[in-house]
Amino acid sequence: MRQILFVTYNRIGDAVLSSGVLSWLADRYPDAEITVACGPATATLFRDQPGVVRIIEMTKKKRAGHWWSLWKQTVGTRWDMVIDLRASLISYALRAKSRHVLRQDTKLHRVPHIATVLGLAPPPAPRLATGEAARATAQQLVPDGSPILALGPTANWAGKAWPTERFIELIERVTGPSGFLPDARVMIIGAAAERDAALPVIEAIPPERRIDLVGKTDLPLTAACLERADFYIGNDSGPMHMAAAVGLPTLGLFGPSPEARYGPWGARCASIRGPRSFEEIISDPAYDFRSTKSEMTDLTLDAAFEAAQALDAKIQMLAQSTPPRISTLTVAHNEAHNLKACLEALAFADERVVVLDRCMDKSKEVALAAGADTIIEGEWPIEGDRRNAGIAACKGDWILEVDADERVPADLAREIGAVTLTSPEGYYLVQFDNYVGKTRVRYGWGAYIGASAAPRLFARGTKSWGRQRVHPSLDLGTRLGMLSTRVDHLVDDNITDMLARFDRYTTGNARDLIASGRVEKESLRRNIRRIPSRFYKAYVRRKGYREGGYGFLVGVLAGLYPIVSYLKAALEPERYTEPDDSVEGGGQ
Repeated sequence: MRQILFVTYNRIGDAVLSSGVLSWLADRYPDAEITVACGPATATLFRDQPGVVRIIEMTKKKRAGHWWSLWKQTVGTRWDMVIDLRASLISYALRAKSRHVLRQDTKLHRVPHIATVLGLAPPPAPRLATGEAARATAQQLVPDGSPILALGPTANWAGKAWPTERFIELIERVTGPSGFLPDARVMIIGAAAERDAALPVIEAIPPERRIDLVGKTDLPLTAACLERADFYIGNDSGPMHMAAAVGLPTLGLFGPSPEARYGPWGARCASIRGPRSFEEIISDPAYDFRSTKSEMTDLTLDAAFEAAQALDAKIQMLAQSTPPRISTLTVAHNEAHNLKACLEALAFADERVVVLDRCMDKSKEVALAAGADTIIEGEWPIEGDRRNAGIAACKGDWILEVDADERVPADLAREIGAVTLTSPEGYYLVQFDNYVGKTRVRYGWGAYIGASAAPRLFARGTKSWGRQRVHPSLDLGTRLGMLSTRVDHLVDDNITDMLARFDRYTTGNARDLIASGRVEKESLRRNIRRIPSRFYKAYVRRKGYREGGYGFLVGVLAGLYPIVSYLKAALEPERYTEPDDSVEGGGQ
């Protein structure tokens, strides 16, 4: 019998977000006996999870005594696998055939971040199982009848709580005659300690439509009750993540916490905040995390209601079994020789958009023959402008950017179809296998010279480009993870082509340095110092040494890129003050 130890979190929200990996383990190893170690507040959460045979409550003790206690309770077992999401030393002090310790990554949403502990891509969605006893009790507390709007009007900190009076007004709008849940019952979720904060909302609901569960249910029963609801709206909290994990359409309200990291996960979920970003809120001189005042007052009632309506409309689409539409975007400049193979590999998409920038060859004819749905022709000296024009022309719910010299394999097409069905709005990194001629050069890429991965798959509205000539900046939404299948990228035909691209890109960067005024802030000495550090990054840290001579050349060019760009701008500024039509830019 396989023995698995799963060390997870003390807080309800984080524990719920880890349930996807726990469920994956149960599915992958159906005969395994899983022991879960977690804090007392989350222990009951895993009571009905498949495969879990033991739950160890880690009650916090002085001098990290709770870890010593866990070690004593687990050291006698020969573990087949230890998964430690809290990166403790305990996992290294146990006998285990394999151990997996989660590394910190604050850039990722917590769901794909937690999935990295086992290298799972796409990440398994959080999933809470409910037992028969909990479901039977839930049916008594929440009997069959009219639709149910579930609300989480409280939070573990007052700063994360939307004003109570707005929750009351939102209930009236959603359940009113013109709302999307007219005459719905209203279920209020919350902990016993939060009852006073929730009381105004509870008392504002007519008794015949009120389901008051605040402080009256444990976690498994809360999950079972949420399964019986139709829609959830609430502050960033544990119940919000529980609602999403049982499959309930969930709208999270955010302020002084980052939805890019903690938003509810899934295609049936969405997040909304006021005009201030998380960073703007916490950097305000008046911000005080010890304060009891709400930091959510700039999220208006109209904005929250409109977000709820939009999510409901999306749910209706999903209910009709209409999968998200996928658009592909290909930007090309005189690439007739590449377009046919590129577009044929994109036949899986619902729409193929091609942007032709100053093409003098037969690119248009090739694109038409290959079945492109939309072709846009024009002149865009700035890389970001032409890509933004292409994004605006795409009609799909998700957009995949693919350059003409790239090929999407069938396995990646299937993976894209799978993740777009279940993911919330955001973007995925797509990895590349870069080729120089027929030689695959996987390692060492970076800086201007190329990328090993880039944010190419994204939901509509979550990506826009800046106006730099070479490798424009990006404005991105929530990072959802990295796809496992790679795109074949035919970077250069040979070394001569590689050096020609180096010349084009340093010219484009020189123009950016002059146009932005940054050339005056640069110096020869500074750029000389950057040569060895950039070479080291490409050749050693990015493992370019594995690629022999090609890896060495990539490292050399990466090191020389800033100084050659600077010298062009500083020594020959008169040559680089007009737009350079020869620079094609670099897709990201």
